Amino acid sequence: MIGDLTAPPSKKASPGPSAGPVAAGHGDSTGSPRSGRGRAVVTETGMIRTPDQRVRVFVSSSLQELAPERRAVRDAVTRLRLVPVMFELGARSHPPRPVYRAYVAQSQVFVGIYWQSYGRVTPGEQISALEDEYRLSAGLPRLIYVKAPALQPEPRLAEMLTRIKDEGGVSYRRFADAAELQGLVENDLAVLLSERFELTSRDGVPEQAALAGVLPVPATPLVGRGQDVTAVADLVLKDGVRLVTLTGPGGIGKTRLAIQAASSLCAGFGDGVRFADLAAVGAAELVPAAVATALGLSTSGGRVITDLEAYLRARRLLLVLDNFEHVIGAAPLLAGLLRAAPGLVALVTSRAVLRLDGEHEFPVPALSLPEPGAQPNVATLQQYGSVCLFVERAGAAAPGFELSDDNAAAVAEICRRLDGLPLAIELAAAKVRLLPPQALLTRLSDRMSLLTGGPRDLPERQQTLRNTLDWSFGLLSPGEQELLARLGVFADSFGLPAVEVVSGDSEDPTAAGPAQAGQVLPTLESLVDNSLVRTETRRGQARFRLLETIREYALERLRDGGNWAGAHDRHAAYFLALAQPAGDELQDPGQLAWLNRLDTEHDNLAAAMSWCLEQDQLEPALHVMWVTWRFWWMHGHFAELARFGEAILAKSQRLPSHQRALALSATGLMLVVDGDKGRAQQLLEQSLPLFRQAGNKLDVAMVLGNLGHLLALRGRYAEASQLLEDSRALLRDIRDSDYPRNQRLLELMVASEVPNFLGQVRLGQGDHDSAAGLFTEGLTAARRLSDRPSILISLYDLALSAQARGDLTGAIGHLTEGLSLAVEAGDQSSAAYYLEALAEVASRADNPRRAVRLLAAAAALLEANGSGWLHAYVPRAPHDDDQLAALHSRIGDAAFQQAWAGGRSLAGTRAVTYALHDEPADPIPRTARTPLRALVSRLARTSRRRQSSATVAPVHQAQTNPRLRVRSSRNRERRKK
Repeated sequence: MIGDLTAPPSKKASPGPSAGPVAAGHGDSTGSPRSGRGRAVVTETGMIRTPDQRVRVFVSSSLQELAPERRAVRDAVTRLRLVPVMFELGARSHPPRPVYRAYVAQSQVFVGIYWQSYGRVTPGEQISALEDEYRLSAGLPRLIYVKAPALQPEPRLAEMLTRIKDEGGVSYRRFADAAELQGLVENDLAVLLSERFELTSRDGVPEQAALAGVLPVPATPLVGRGQDVTAVADLVLKDGVRLVTLTGPGGIGKTRLAIQAASSLCAGFGDGVRFADLAAVGAAELVPAAVATALGLSTSGGRVITDLEAYLRARRLLLVLDNFEHVIGAAPLLAGLLRAAPGLVALVTSRAVLRLDGEHEFPVPALSLPEPGAQPNVATLQQYGSVCLFVERAGAAAPGFELSDDNAAAVAEICRRLDGLPLAIELAAAKVRLLPPQALLTRLSDRMSLLTGGPRDLPERQQTLRNTLDWSFGLLSPGEQELLARLGVFADSFGLPAVEVVSGDSEDPTAAGPAQAGQVLPTLESLVDNSLVRTETRRGQARFRLLETIREYALERLRDGGNWAGAHDRHAAYFLALAQPAGDELQDPGQLAWLNRLDTEHDNLAAAMSWCLEQDQLEPALHVMWVTWRFWWMHGHFAELARFGEAILAKSQRLPSHQRALALSATGLMLVVDGDKGRAQQLLEQSLPLFRQAGNKLDVAMVLGNLGHLLALRGRYAEASQLLEDSRALLRDIRDSDYPRNQRLLELMVASEVPNFLGQVRLGQGDHDSAAGLFTEGLTAARRLSDRPSILISLYDLALSAQARGDLTGAIGHLTEGLSLAVEAGDQSSAAYYLEALAEVASRADNPRRAVRLLAAAAALLEANGSGWLHAYVPRAPHDDDQLAALHSRIGDAAFQQAWAGGRSLAGTRAVTYALHDEPADPIPRTARTPLRALVSRLARTSRRRQSSATVAPVHQAQTNPRLRVRSSRNRERRKK
């Protein structure tokens, strides 16, 4: 297709007067331009033009090597009484670049002549003037002529001509000499003008069918948006849909998606697709004129809306309105046009919804991203749109760049850190010419300064990431700007109550400001409408979130606004208060809801802790560390809590001695789980004299019990026994003490863990009966406490004791109950250890295939969730290479590989279902089920019922002797036999 003679609205200089708008025609690669399908007409403008105002034809070529050909083209143009526009015609007092740019802007036809020279690339530019002239001619009819033969064409010219041929939409012809060229140009221009000025009429009224606002042709391919293009196109064509608004933050790719979708829809609209860029429109009242210009209408200000409605009324046309957000007041105009023209469909891009009746919003998503922690496999990464875009743009900036095993991890993390925003990814990829991805990643902490230098042909607001966000920020009211800045303090998603507190100004940092509840919601809703805040649902609750890129910008604004400390203080106070468990939340069933709440707020809680430590507010941080340790353990964040503890210890000399003892012991307990047992023992030993000095026997008993456990892990059973017995003696001394509730719960926890630690010593010494009694004592205390970690330790230990005594049935009962509790609490790592223990039971029950499956499922869970905490407090079931080798030898290689693959394929819930129900997820060849396995199924169901009742009424369950349940199971087995 040859573009319109009238250039589309753009940032070019205003075109000079012409003989009138000209319609589009077609061309091919071998012949002259030929007529298109649309009817080309001349509209009556009401203006009488002087005879000198003729069509201008811009002639582009290298000046030296094609001087004769340029003269030939000049003669062809003048013979047709048109105006040749050539660089060398006339004296100029300006640099060359603005001259030829102004010339192109004022021309109606582009003629390009090429042979071997690409032209000189001036310093600071990336392309020659020759290619720049061609790009500037987008929207004009293009007649391209290439001299043949070309013995030594410059590589960049060859690449440029290949792109031109691939693009289509031009007349592309070859010539041998200047005389042939003159004839071709004269003939082609005559055909073009004949087609473009064909007069016709609809109902006797002259009309212009070829409109000015043709779709722009992007210079780069659209990457990673195939599904989105299809989805937008389908929505536009859906019955009853008249208005589709693509929304999203700046840089998300709304314009490119709209252009691509619209270009795919041309055939579905009889009167075509037209495009209006509203970015340069200064006010809402100027939008009607801009739309009229895009439609090729010449109308006066007082009649523009009437003329628009009259023009569109009988047409089937798709109108693309780009960058609507800053002229949102013109939305009623669009609504009026849609009412007046039933065949009109509007595709709008805007950072804010228009809030019109019948509007269908399409929130443009970020490009697909690799999952955090996923292995950076090159083949796998190439399925993600963000990675593909980075690689494509990096290859353009640094020829030869490829995704490789060396840079794959860095590229994936760059894309994640940039939230999958296409603009940010393109700006980052362009830096690859200077920095490899690994080095680029290290500099992303200051992305606003790094991500600059976008293409010069983009609008200024899109040449840096900060400019893009400045544009969005400038469209907000002062109240919206203030709230957005404060929202930067949230490290993750957040709820409305948190927003009300952070946005307040009262002296109480945990309270919302005056009338905040009524004021914040509309302001927050406006930020959502402007695509600066995203909404989501988590655990059934409405949540809000900033993309990390927008959050960094908001924090810059917050720092500049002078409310940095106040906003962070309010944020920290809110989340530290939220983390404080209520009276019944340290015990089941309230404990599960509390754990879930902290899981939702984990990142914000961690940010609040960090802020307290930065501000030397050690006491509130230490208090939250103590009351929330169960969450950090059970959800795999113990290493993070250990780091907080170390940070407190670094400043702990300023704390009172008892609080310093709490800091030492809390950090030591975290390090037990984190694997640094030597450092853990050192800190616990340092805390002991401080607790003794304070006269707190309960804390002393807690420390002695954990020191005894550390010694037992190293096989020093005699010393461990002594410390554990000392701890039990202290517990007996304080049994009837009148402790406050939280201290009473700590007493029950220590009363549960110390018998378990001592029982593990006895089990290691071969005293199985003594160990079973101690484990039962520990479980009794744990059930009274209704504390999941304590119950999980006790059940695991009791299962080991039952196995040691040959009671596999009893072991299964404890393990299935513990597995259910761990899964319910979201403690996937502990669930994996229970699966390992069940695998050992299956192996002993002569079911090695099941054992392999369970071990494989456990390994997959641990790889996905980390090692967890339970392994630090119980002897782990056999799981290593020796165990696997033994199972392999029992069932053979083929059966082992099949069982292992089957177990690995079981996702978390399916693995647990398999373990509890004893039903494989897919059939595998195996021997007949043994009577024991049938019994296991029944016992698993019995255990689930028992666990369910324990969850509902844990305190009452404490009255039931676990040993009686074990015996009754054994008695049923005896009766069965």
